[in-house]
Amino acid sequence: MKDSAFRYYMHDGPTAFSIELAGVLATEGAKKLEQDWRSASAVIGRKQLVVDLSFVTEIDLRGRQLLLRWFRNGATVRANTPKSRTLAESIIGRPLPPNGRISYTFRPYQPGSFFQSVFAIIGLLVLLIPASVSAQPLAIVQSATPPESIAFARYITWLHARDPFTESGPVALAIMASLPGLDKQGSLVAIREVGESERSQYEILDLQGDAIVFERAVAPYLEAQREAEDLPLSSVIITPRNYKFRYAGAVEAGDKAAYVFRITPKKSHVGLIRGELWIDPVTGAPVLVTGYLVRNTSIRGINVTSQLTFVDGCPSARTTHMVIETQPVGRAELAIIEFPLGLAGPDTTAAAICGGSRPSRFSVGDGLISRRALIQAVFGLEH
Repeated sequence: MKDSAFRYYMHDGPTAFSIELAGVLATEGAKKLEQDWRSASAVIGRKQLVVDLSFVTEIDLRGRQLLLRWFRNGATVRANTPKSRTLAESIIGRPLPPNGRISYTFRPYQPGSFFQSVFAIIGLLVLLIPASVSAQPLAIVQSATPPESIAFARYITWLHARDPFTESGPVALAIMASLPGLDKQGSLVAIREVGESERSQYEILDLQGDAIVFERAVAPYLEAQREAEDLPLSSVIITPRNYKFRYAGAVEAGDKAAYVFRITPKKSHVGLIRGELWIDPVTGAPVLVTGYLVRNTSIRGINVTSQLTFVDGCPSARTTHMVIETQPVGRAELAIIEFPLGLAGPDTTAAAICGGSRPSRFSVGDGLISRRALIQAVFGLEH
């Protein structure tokens, strides 16, 4: 029985972006493929698109239309078997040029084999990487294991390290919010600390803007954060226990690269997100998480994108963009920047950022910097 499942692998090279297809390209697969290509094309720029059909067995009308459109827009079509060449030529309406020998990067995605590869090396990584330095760059392992599996294993290991945004003391927090329908804006700067009740407490340092923005956007966000803190971390963390993962391809921008996984909650629980997880291939860091919450908290229609900023390969800040639906004023937009104060010093080493205990010269409790100076130093805000 032939394998009819449709799979594809995206590979970003120095001069070309390749998409290798396998199986039966039907309507649903074509929709997902086109969606992923649009997401990737926003990052890769003007690189040549190369579409490899060597492992394709059948293509329906929707798939044919997509491939023909790519070809007419300048894509190069490859096919390295007689059957796939005949199929490709019937779509583009002309003979394909002779192929040289191709070194394929395609590895069909199969959930069983993927997670077998991942879990086989997670234990080894946990044993080899001390928790205090687990975020430091790792040497690339030359093996037969797919690179995306290695990156995923490093991501699981990353989750065992200390979270600098929740477990490393006070965090400076800046919230910029707006209500586009009312043309109203506001901003808040605060220090977030975990109190004796193990809940976050906020010391407001700076507050500017329209009161309705804080009532309809900032206050609901803070309330949603309090609700999230009541949920067990094990029930919402992005791991195979709570999510299904589907490898979608690799993207690259400049000297930055990431492996993209589509994430789907296994259950419709509060705090879970449907969207994408981007993993750094060297450290395993979750450099970007984007999507929407599958169940509403006290606020509705939450779309979220969270991105890490790195210093010397280690996380130093987190920026989160949110769009929420509020009544009766409509859409609210928020940008939240979190900056662990123990990491704020420009002379802080990578080891300290990744879990060391070296104090920062901007530490809140050491008396070396005033609240006003802290605002200016961390966020560049003026009073």
